[in-house]
Amino acid sequence: MAADLIAHLEIPSTNLNRTTEFFINLFKWDFKPFGKGYLLYNTHKGLTVGLRKVDTIKSGDTTTFHINVPDIETVLKKASEIGGSIFRGKTIIPAMGYYALIKDPDGNIIGLYQKN
Repeated sequence: MAADLIAHLEIPSTNLNRTTEFFINLFKWDFKPFGKGYLLYNTHKGLTVGLRKVDTIKSGDTTTFHINVPDIETVLKKASEIGGSIFRGKTIIPAMGYYALIKDPDGNIIGLYQKN
């Protein structure tokens, strides 16, 4: 049951084009139009990610999800280069791995997780 825990992630965006480019460059998520003011990335493995057009975002006032990555430091560097920022650098989780937090161009906090 734990593997099926998350079915969909929704990320607010003030600029769908900019946010789409950020996530394509960072995670290779290819978003497609899915209704007015909404884009959808479908993994075809039970998880979808939506971008929802909004007027404003209050940074840190959204749910934080963590993306599995093979190397956090590489993703942190790339996020900074393509318009994001580092909110919390690589931090150890004893006996499990590492995590870090980045902000996308709108200030949404996205978690990164690297297994030991």
